[in-house]
Amino acid sequence: MKTIGVLGGLGPQATMDFVARLHAASQLLIPQPSGNSGYPPLAVYYHRNPPVLLGDDSMPLMPLQPDPQMLEGVKWLGQTADFLVITANVPHMMADLIEEAAGIPLLNMVELTLAEIARRSWHHIGALALGEPKVYSGPLSEQGQKVEEIGSPLRDLLDQAILRLMAGHTSNEETAVALEAVEELRSRGVDGIILGCTEIPLLLGETANAADLINPAQLLADAAVRLAANNDLMPALVDADTPR
Repeated sequence: MKTIGVLGGLGPQATMDFVARLHAASQLLIPQPSGNSGYPPLAVYYHRNPPVLLGDDSMPLMPLQPDPQMLEGVKWLGQTADFLVITANVPHMMADLIEEAAGIPLLNMVELTLAEIARRSWHHIGALALGEPKVYSGPLSEQGQKVEEIGSPLRDLLDQAILRLMAGHTSNEETAVALEAVEELRSRGVDGIILGCTEIPLLLGETANAADLINPAQLLADAAVRLAANNDLMPALVDADTPR
């Protein structure tokens, strides 16, 4: 099997969740002998800083510029793995630069999510993220889809809940904020909602498995296992009957 290179740490809980999803997908999709040989090899790099350069106001510099230290980690993964995955959504806005630094193919979580939206024939889509969900709202709007986002103050509360989870501090209050954000978008009659920050499913818990929610990390885990287990460099998209 191919070795999966995981650019993680953005944040750490979401990376650990993704690795667990990889193992669960392996058990579903790969015949399991005894022992641990039925799982794809992994190389995981935990990046401990923001993925982009920040200005003096602690806001991302525009246009987005990848943190050079993160690119060093990506280069290491490129020497170790056969293809790359990223356990966060926003870095995919710099996908070309990251893939170039890695020197190996990037299995793009955003592209998998857009393909899943097309498969489900959604045309009115809610999107949640840390900050504005530009990584999804941009390409969806270009395709003529209607995209709904939450506004302040609810977005500010969701951002705070996400950052608290990254720092290891969560409570029922943070979960309640995430649930409120989902219900706000549902109230607008959307076909479904993208959980466009890998911490949001962790805040939602079991409710993240609702049929009208897409967890990009689950799509990525399924596709990564499929790619690791066959000889084709182009990933097979997740089958309609694959659990999410």
